Amino acid sequence: MKYEALTQYLQSIGQERIQLSFTHIELILGFNLGRSPHNHRAWWSNGGHSHASAWMDAGFKVEAVNLVDEWVVFKKDGTTRPQEKISKKQTRKKEHIIRPLTATLSGSDSMNVCGYPFQFLQEIRPVTENGSVKEFIPDLKPDRRLNPYGKPPFCRFTVSMPSQPGVYIWIVDDEIIYIGEAQNLQKRFFDYGHIYAANCYASGRNTNCKMNKVVLEQAKKGQYVKLYFYETEEYKKVELELLRQINTKYNVKDN
Repeated sequence: MKYEALTQYLQSIGQERIQLSFTHIELILGFNLGRSPHNHRAWWSNGGHSHASAWMDAGFKVEAVNLVDEWVVFKKDGTTRPQEKISKKQTRKKEHIIRPLTATLSGSDSMNVCGYPFQFLQEIRPVTENGSVKEFIPDLKPDRRLNPYGKPPFCRFTVSMPSQPGVYIWIVDDEIIYIGEAQNLQKRFFDYGHIYAANCYASGRNTNCKMNKVVLEQAKKGQYVKLYFYETEEYKKVELELLRQINTKYNVKDN
């Protein structure tokens, strides 16, 4: 089934109601929805179309859709199929996609972290030159004091990210090494991937420098950070909850 990944996602969230952006749905499915969902409200009608089975088979119906801001609200309608009627094949697929925190994380499109479904976005791969990671050195003023991570070199990377709010996690060698939150994920990772002189000084944002160096160091070893994302308006609350339960290598320990 073309839209089965959305069915499995909705079955896994444990929520009665959820709002998803069109971009988030495309990330879940792994392909673009095309023009119709963006332009025609009828595409989101409950029933009459094969794609509607994606949410209705999970026991959800579309409660509201906004074509301007491009989001849809799914709400449980109380008619989800009894668990015993779900095929063993479908159950196995769900278990494969929604993995517990202790399971192998790399290579999975989705995983469950402390009850939150995170979606894999991409690996972070810095710019290369002649087969090696290209290093960048900002034009620093010699009389300005640097922050603890402000000494060059840095790398540069550009990633294709949604602009939604949420919580993101960095994973290397199946280990969560960093947890962060962002009001705009796209802007946050632009800042990580483009380090300017202002970031390097003591008054700058040293986290940008620190995490850029992590990408650089990993890439030099032939490894790449895997990025997972959970879209939520309560990004600060969720980040704090995760940090209380998970010790990471690069988060400040007094969170």
